[in-house]
Amino acid sequence: MKRILSALALSTTAALFAAPAMADDDARIYEQNKDQYISQAKAGEIAQAHVKGASVKKVDFDHDNRLGAHFDVEVLADRGVEYDVSVDARTGKVLKSEVED
Repeated sequence: MKRILSALALSTTAALFAAPAMADDDARIYEQNKDQYISQAKAGEIAQAHVKGASVKKVDFDHDNRLGAHFDVEVLADRGVEYDVSVDARTGKVLKSEVED
C-alpha cells in the first residue's frame, strides 16, 4: 500500500511540474511557426464576430493533439456571459464555441 501511495504522489508531483513546460512548448511552437498562423489579433476578431456584440478578454495560443494549433479566445458577451471560442491557428475557422462554466 505504501508503494502505491508513493507512486501516486510521485506521478502527481511530476504532472504538476510538467504543466508549465507544456505552456512553454506552446510559446515555442507559436514562435517557430507564426508565419503559418493567423495573428492573435485576428483570432480575437474572428471570435468577436462569432459571438455578436462580445468583447475580447484574452487570447492564448495552444497546441494539442485534439485540436492541433489553435487559439483559445475568451470573450464577454451581453449580460456578462463568457464564451470560450477555439479558432484554428492556420485557417481561422471556429473549431468550437461554448459558454464558460
